[in-house]
Amino acid sequence: MPSEPQTTGGFSSEQQSYLVDVMARLKLHQAFQSGEAEAAAPETVYGTPLEDLAKEEVKKHEINPSDLWEHLERWTAKNEIATGLDQFLLRHWGFFNVEPNSPGYMMRMRIPACKLRGDQMIALAEICEKYTGGYAHVTTRGNFQMREIEPKNVINIIYALQDAGLSCHGSGADSARNMTTTPTAGFDPAEIIDLAPQTIHLSNLVMRTRELQGIPRKFNISFDNGGTISCVSDTNDISFQAVEIGENEAGLAPGVYCRILLGGITGHKDFARDTGIICRPEDTVQIAAAMLHVFVEHGDRTNRKRARLKYLLDANGFDWFIERTRENLAKFDCAAELVPLSIEHDAPRAPVDRQAHVGIHAQKAPGMNYAGLVLEMGRLSHQQLRAIGEIAMRSGQNDVRLTVWQNVLIPHIADADVGDVVARLDASGLPTSATAFAAGAVACTGKAGCKLAQAFTKEDGTRLVRHLESRFSLDQPINIHLTGCPNSCAQHYIGDIGLMGVTTAEGKPGYNIVLGGGCDLDRGLARPLCGPVDAEEIDQLIENVVANYLARRSDGESFLAFTRRLSDQELPELLAAKSLAA
Repeated sequence: MPSEPQTTGGFSSEQQSYLVDVMARLKLHQAFQSGEAEAAAPETVYGTPLEDLAKEEVKKHEINPSDLWEHLERWTAKNEIATGLDQFLLRHWGFFNVEPNSPGYMMRMRIPACKLRGDQMIALAEICEKYTGGYAHVTTRGNFQMREIEPKNVINIIYALQDAGLSCHGSGADSARNMTTTPTAGFDPAEIIDLAPQTIHLSNLVMRTRELQGIPRKFNISFDNGGTISCVSDTNDISFQAVEIGENEAGLAPGVYCRILLGGITGHKDFARDTGIICRPEDTVQIAAAMLHVFVEHGDRTNRKRARLKYLLDANGFDWFIERTRENLAKFDCAAELVPLSIEHDAPRAPVDRQAHVGIHAQKAPGMNYAGLVLEMGRLSHQQLRAIGEIAMRSGQNDVRLTVWQNVLIPHIADADVGDVVARLDASGLPTSATAFAAGAVACTGKAGCKLAQAFTKEDGTRLVRHLESRFSLDQPINIHLTGCPNSCAQHYIGDIGLMGVTTAEGKPGYNIVLGGGCDLDRGLARPLCGPVDAEEIDQLIENVVANYLARRSDGESFLAFTRRLSDQELPELLAAKSLAA
């Protein structure tokens, strides 16, 4: 006869095992521990208690942005647009809910080194025509944005980009954004070294490292080859600037290195600052990754307004940050070296040509040229995307570059093909020549497509440029930057003329106007001129400024040099009406 199961206190052994298992899984045993058990340590995110986190950080803790695919499939199946913190997470995938300013989503791409192929441009033309409003914009980080995307088409777009070898992942919210380099990388006659391979390598490393997704705040990284076209690298969180080092008392072998600058964010009135550190170009990727990990480990996750790298540097200093970077390099068993060397050892940088991004220009290879296309505030129709791709495949070795000046380059055009290429571009509404106003005019999305913007920057900028072109013919460029809000995506503080969107006292779109900004060798923040002024008044006000510049400048004096020699008290004098016949 089978034995009865043993019992203790009324429970069989099987029942006891079951209860112990349930209590363990529910952690109920902790409630019955005898004595004064030490309280469990509070849960933290890199040392910050959960209750102190910003709401965005709480959401990222609950759902890593990389794990959003099942949610995205549900939203797509229902043709449902993400809202609130769900939309915040989705921005990490490159899709932004911009309603009611513009219908549906805006999609921002990730194009590392601002480099893609002609056949990829044709694929983008097809995506643009089939799934968006039929147009795209080149951004101030040298990538593309497309608009008017229905939620049901999000996954179709992701798959179509994937088929073309492209991506939009990691282009928004708390990501290390599109990584830029000199757009003429590899064919610039003046460049010190081609850093596009390092740019692409770093971008791939970041996108394949889970810990580097959903970092404390947006992060910008740039590689400056030292060429003729600026990539405004000194406005980035990390800037690697190619330099040539000669004989030196430090005993460092002469050659090509990268100088490291940190903390650029001109919207917060700071350029990237020299660390006094250089490195080998081949070490830049591991060094940047180590620096990103320092930001992940120590960045502020409680206050979104002070979460950028600049504020971590302000709080702890450059020496602290470099030492933490060295610790991470050692932890990753990386041989990359951070070498102290003052900037006085750098050979002079080649001049930046402020109009080298438009027109036909010779490359370093004899008989080869690149064409810089002129776009109106970065806009391209799907037909123009296709035309650029076809021309690049036929006459440009299938190579296409984007610039932070919101235009497109087609390189590797043989001397014999230049005339044909220019004619085909002209037929597509893509000229290669521009006035001194149009060549340097850039604008963010503005109120037509961004919830944060307070002015219609692209529309106002287009009208302003056309107005100035009708009044003046200049012998040198004046860069005009229009940005819709204090976030300064179009970097108004580095423009010769900068306009930042505001709301006037009457509740209308308007601008604050600043003058005299620059970057690279012309580094400096623009100074206030006036504002808020109604957006409808900017044409006349800027006309007055330009007219006074032409009337008062010294022979050949640039607009930048002219405005910088004026005191803060003298700048408003430029607003006075000036007869163009004077």
